[in-house]
Amino acid sequence: MSLQSCDREVFVSYRRLDDLPPPGKSKDRGFVCYLLRQLRYDLSQMGVPEAILWQDRAKIALGDDFPQTIYEALNRAELFVAILSRNYIASSWCEKELSTMAVRVAKLDERSGRRRIFRIDKHNVPEEQIPEALRTIEAVRFYSEEEDSDGISEYYWRGKVLRKREYERAVYDLAHAICKRLDEIGIPRHPTVEPPPPLRDYNDSLSNKRVVFVAKPASDMVESYRALVSELQGTGYRVTPDVDKDLGKFGNGIRSAVVNALAEAEASVHLLGDKTGGRPGELDMDLVQMQLAAAADEARKKHDFVRMIWAPKVLLTSSEGEVIPRDPLNVVDRFCERLPTDQIDGDTAWRFNEYVLQRLGKKKPREVN
Repeated sequence: MSLQSCDREVFVSYRRLDDLPPPGKSKDRGFVCYLLRQLRYDLSQMGVPEAILWQDRAKIALGDDFPQTIYEALNRAELFVAILSRNYIASSWCEKELSTMAVRVAKLDERSGRRRIFRIDKHNVPEEQIPEALRTIEAVRFYSEEEDSDGISEYYWRGKVLRKREYERAVYDLAHAICKRLDEIGIPRHPTVEPPPPLRDYNDSLSNKRVVFVAKPASDMVESYRALVSELQGTGYRVTPDVDKDLGKFGNGIRSAVVNALAEAEASVHLLGDKTGGRPGELDMDLVQMQLAAAADEARKKHDFVRMIWAPKVLLTSSEGEVIPRDPLNVVDRFCERLPTDQIDGDTAWRFNEYVLQRLGKKKPREVN
């Protein structure tokens, strides 16, 4: 029996509960929808047509016989991607999808049948609860074995990417594995005539025409910086200074670059860990402190400009996993002079990010002359 057909597809099997967006988020911020958008992009960059991914939400039309439509899709699928989760293993329908594909694969010879089923681990599922058809398959993980300072191990949480580098690497690894297997079974790629727009264009299309200064962090706050930037961009804000540029490369022009970035922003956000960021160029103070001082000058000039400062009460060191309790006000005092208008928070990273968005939401957008 051959899996090949004139309508080659990759069947995506998932539990709809795993695609529910958190309250207040658009429906495309569910884990599955967001993941497939990123996966389609990476596949398209490798010359694989977007339409190859089959997702029931996207393909079942009103009036279709749901079971029959699923059955037909499974019987023409070349590859099968299971998004494993605690919700997935509790679904009899997901079990039926998986077993249907597994039966088809079992009828092929060893060479043709290998690597037809792929496994995505949304989070950690106990080994004994994983369906037998998935147990021996190497998973692409979207979680870490270790929790972060907020007690979260998943790369994507509550409609946002918390660990951008790890998340994007996992998406790329999955796309590359799918692409390689399609090549092996003789399915040609179809390069696009024009390259698809980069992922950041999605954020540009959501632009609310508002600008926020997010200070470049020291090395111990980089992951938190990335998560905050992703959240702001995902809700339409433009972040300055350019997140893709290293301020250190500006040399002696670093201070003017920061001042210019602040001038176009309506507020600034600063993440204070234990490190100060070093002293690039000919600065007379370290990077983190210099940006705080420049933002203070901006706040003195503009009555509606505010510095939002995150100085977490609990800091997890990377060396020994040591937990350091801190007083947020004392931390701020160590870095800069406090202003009466400063908004200082010491809660968890995701609560601070939510606070920033809430605070910005209450601010009236600055008028552009």
